[in-house]
Amino acid sequence: MFIKFFNDIKSELGKISWIDKSENIKSTAGVVVVTIILGVILLLIDLLFSKITELFLGGF
Repeated sequence: MFIKFFNDIKSELGKISWIDKSENIKSTAGVVVVTIILGVILLLIDLLFSKITELFLGGF
């Protein structure tokens, strides 16, 4: 019973279309770049709202 189960798993894993190394590196680099860009944008928005809040609250 377990042997059939593991043979079925092996068969299904053989059907998967795995990406190659260069495509994997490009995808990872894209994720890193987008994450950094969004981090900088959120930093700028946070700084902007912090300054606005300081202005309204009298510079705490």
